[in-house]
Amino acid sequence: MDLHSKTMKTTLLLWVTAGFAWTAPAAYEIRPDDRAVLELTVEKTGLLSGKKHLFTFLRYQATLRFDPTAPETSTVELEIETASIFCHDTWLSAKDLHKVQDYAVKDMLAADHYPRITFRSTAIAKVDSSKYQVQGNLTIRDVSRPVIFTASLQAAGDSFPHIEGSARLLLTDFGLKPPTALLGAIGTKNEIVLRFVLIAKPQTASPEE
Repeated sequence: MDLHSKTMKTTLLLWVTAGFAWTAPAAYEIRPDDRAVLELTVEKTGLLSGKKHLFTFLRYQATLRFDPTAPETSTVELEIETASIFCHDTWLSAKDLHKVQDYAVKDMLAADHYPRITFRSTAIAKVDSSKYQVQGNLTIRDVSRPVIFTASLQAAGDSFPHIEGSARLLLTDFGLKPPTALLGAIGTKNEIVLRFVLIAKPQTASPEE
């Protein structure tokens, strides 16, 4: 289920499994998983109107520190490895797919100079019995912008908690110019959609701790 945000507002839906009690402060780690996905889509305009580029990030990590009794003390930190972006377009030729992949890594995200995309929460507030508002800063290519997440916690199932949702962002908010081709006959929308299904597992202490 996608929840959409406007220019500087994003929406996050957290589905937490039954039998996994959020009753005490705890730390969770989030890493790539077979059941997880962190993807973004970009729509084309002009001659390719209706087509979409589909990318996924293959390497990322996050830490969630959550206290259900005092959510204002909770924090979320996320790091995405920029160079791990991967294009999945099936409507492109192999040659064009390589060009899009190369452009995304080297030009759009400039992975050699900006190896990380990050999000850091700055405040978390309880809205009602199952919803929380998460404020923080999203940084792409060293450009940081404030975003707000509306987070809902629900119970369903008996496995690790899932974090699922989507966000709509503008490329120009982060100093990125939507690419064009054929003298503008082929364009790219300014808006991108970030969708994620992430798995949160209890954080284990390091050996030296």
